[in-house]
Amino acid sequence: MPGSRPKSRIFVVQLSMGYKTIEDGQRALIFNDRGEGRIIVGPRRLWLQRGETFQLLQSRVASQSQYLRVKDKEGTITNRPGPCLMYVNPLEHDHIDVRDATKLTADEMLVVYKQESDVIQRRLLYGPAVFVPTAHEWLHEFNWHGVDGNDKTRWIPGAHNFHKLSTIPGQMYYNVRDVRTNDDITMRVKLMLFYQLTDAELMLNMTHDPIADFINAVCSDVIAFASQMSYNEFHKQTHLLSNLKTYPQLCQRAKRIGYEFTKVVYRGYHASDQFQVLQDSAIQTRTQRHLNTEIEEERARLEGFKLKKEMERTAQRQAIESAQSQQRQELDKKRQTFELKKAEKQHEAKLKREAKEQEALLSIEATEKQHEVQLLSALRDLGVDMTRYLVSQQPAKISEELQLMADQRQDTSV
Repeated sequence: MPGSRPKSRIFVVQLSMGYKTIEDGQRALIFNDRGEGRIIVGPRRLWLQRGETFQLLQSRVASQSQYLRVKDKEGTITNRPGPCLMYVNPLEHDHIDVRDATKLTADEMLVVYKQESDVIQRRLLYGPAVFVPTAHEWLHEFNWHGVDGNDKTRWIPGAHNFHKLSTIPGQMYYNVRDVRTNDDITMRVKLMLFYQLTDAELMLNMTHDPIADFINAVCSDVIAFASQMSYNEFHKQTHLLSNLKTYPQLCQRAKRIGYEFTKVVYRGYHASDQFQVLQDSAIQTRTQRHLNTEIEEERARLEGFKLKKEMERTAQRQAIESAQSQQRQELDKKRQTFELKKAEKQHEAKLKREAKEQEALLSIEATEKQHEVQLLSALRDLGVDMTRYLVSQQPAKISEELQLMADQRQDTSV
């Protein structure tokens, strides 16, 4: 595991005499018969004398996101950030551990302590970052209430241990138990709390467990709220449990420890099982009564709606008939006006036609008279006796008048 001390694996080979090969990238420790040791760096081929011992050194490798924690024989500890490679030298090192650096996202922070002489300093490290501590630095470990794995509304003291502190808004479910009204009804109030860290330095100075402070404050506010009213009054005023003004102690305590509550959501309540049965029965009765009332109101509303629509249809029908009658009257009036105008135009046309016919007759008569005058003038020029000519043109006088009578016998036979 990261941060744990790995088991030492140092291979010791005792040879009386002979050659030994140290490959490239390896290092070896050789002790002589007097207990003196020396480090050999490969690649190399050695001749071992009698009484010498040979052992390969184990390597420790740290990547970019790791570091090596080195403790020497004198107890001095140093941290070497990766990437790096070191060999465990028994002459100098007690042990070398490979540990993971702490990675921070943009919404996380670390509380880092550093000791210089007799002074301990504290600083806040905000992400995004990769933190590798020095030998004199260590991280603050938070030990807060944690959520029960089987019940998200139940919080266990000391169940949440961590180093990285979240800076984004958080939320928590909590059920306030043993809430008692002034008529001695006990219930459990269900809430959902939304909070935001505003001052980390103030939080570190004022509390060791903000969640515990939140739980104590919200329990105090809810119990005080319910103790002032009866069960029925509480049932009618439950909407106030979603108002932050109902939680003065919670808001004040959060402000004193560097937090701010943005919203509280009331999720309902639950009384004792026996009382809940009675309450459910009463709720069912009230619901049925309200349902019957709504059914009657809906029926009356439907009848009124039908009557209203019938009256609207009657009014629309009357309006349509009135409009049709008015339209027919206007159409008749327009037809009469059209016929009158048409007759007037026909009369005017007739008068014009008769006038033109009269003008044509007069023109013909004038033409005939002019021809007659020209004829007479021509005859006169030819020496015709105009008096005799004109007399001859006159019709003969009737000297006798004859009257024919039909045979009366033909009349009787017919």
